[in-house]
Amino acid sequence: MPIYRYGLLLLMFIAVPVFAVPSVIKIPKPQADSKDAQHYYTELLRQALIKGATGRAVPELMETSVMEQGRAIHELNRGAIIDVYWMGTNTEREQQLRAIRIPLDRGLIGYRRFIIRADRQAEFNNITTSADLKRLLGCQGLDWPDVDIMRASALRVTEVAVLEGLYQQVVAKRCDYFPRGFYEAVPELSQRRVAYPELMEYQHLVLHYPFAIYFFVRRDNEELAQWIERGLEHMIDSGELLAFIKSHPLTSHVFPLHKNSLPSRTIHIANPFMPGDTDYTNARYWFQPADFSAVTE
Repeated sequence: MPIYRYGLLLLMFIAVPVFAVPSVIKIPKPQADSKDAQHYYTELLRQALIKGATGRAVPELMETSVMEQGRAIHELNRGAIIDVYWMGTNTEREQQLRAIRIPLDRGLIGYRRFIIRADRQAEFNNITTSADLKRLLGCQGLDWPDVDIMRASALRVTEVAVLEGLYQQVVAKRCDYFPRGFYEAVPELSQRRVAYPELMEYQHLVLHYPFAIYFFVRRDNEELAQWIERGLEHMIDSGELLAFIKSHPLTSHVFPLHKNSLPSRTIHIANPFMPGDTDYTNARYWFQPADFSAVTE
């Protein structure tokens, strides 16, 4: 082969970066109060890697450091401490990172039940509209996309850096309610029954906005993104993703959904921070409001 062809091949090799999926994929360590959620997402990631392997060796998962969402975005872009992270999405995050745009709980996280002080039930019985809710102060986590969503609808929100602090704020009456995803309040309150006996899940009111938790990787790590995406799509086709959601301890208690139907007082607000091409009506990926009343289990 002529020398110039060797040079051309060398230039082609240099010019095209190859991001091979490593044998070990780094993920964050769980916070002390989020081990159930950690198991849900790590096990789902593991299954997606297995299903999307197409004959390749499946990488191991290694927990590295505890981190909040703001730092996780930075570390994903650096690519040194973590390779995959799961978090609520918005347009900015999808511009900064490579999102695998498959809702990991079929959008259940966007149906919010309230954690309140038990002695305030009568007050919440009078909340019927978003205008009523605007008089109260909600708690949300620091850097959570929910903060911007609620404020865009003129709902008052205060931010707290640590999950445990959100419960403490409600107990201390520094905020009036803490909206949690449809399945989150029950296990979290069960873990804290002794520490916070004053708290309860208020089941007669739901705040809903379109929302999703996705897996994210570094923006240029397309090979890993496609591997995970292929695995999740396979799990949808086989029914394994829905079966996983129905059976995992984090989410299983809300099924069948028709037995946990949405209350008549469901307040719907917009989410202007989701990419405009997100199709919430696609039943392949998203639960629909009708799923909470129809016997489809």
